[in-house]
Amino acid sequence: MPAVDTCQPQVIRALEKDGWRIQQSPFHLADAKRSIFVDALMTKGINGSRQQLLLTEIKCFAQFNNMTPDLYGAIGQYLIYRAMLQNMMNPMPLYLAIPRHAYEHIFDDAVVRVINEAKINLIVIDLVLEEIVLWKPNLI
Repeated sequence: MPAVDTCQPQVIRALEKDGWRIQQSPFHLADAKRSIFVDALMTKGINGSRQQLLLTEIKCFAQFNNMTPDLYGAIGQYLIYRAMLQNMMNPMPLYLAIPRHAYEHIFDDAVVRVINEAKINLIVIDLVLEEIVLWKPNLI
């Protein structure tokens, strides 16, 4: 079982404030060569009986003075998870949830360009207020 990121409880509470509910944490995906765990599969009721699904990978960037390796890992992990979902023909949207401090301090022009070109979906969370401050879908 993978380790839980330190900010995961705050991220989950922020999503819950927005109406999302955990369906499974972690969410297991596997193919013939790889087995992965996405941090949370969440659901949100819409239009009465329909449910919207959301897969969320949470990265906290806990080592404030050395976030670059975490950034490289988060982007690579997200891209592999998304590729696996596509190979499995699984249409669930995947988002990378990050703290506001990481977004403000390491997401410079180069990183934003990579996020946009790679079409990475982001959720930015204020960990103190436990609120979503930015939804940034980048539709494929």
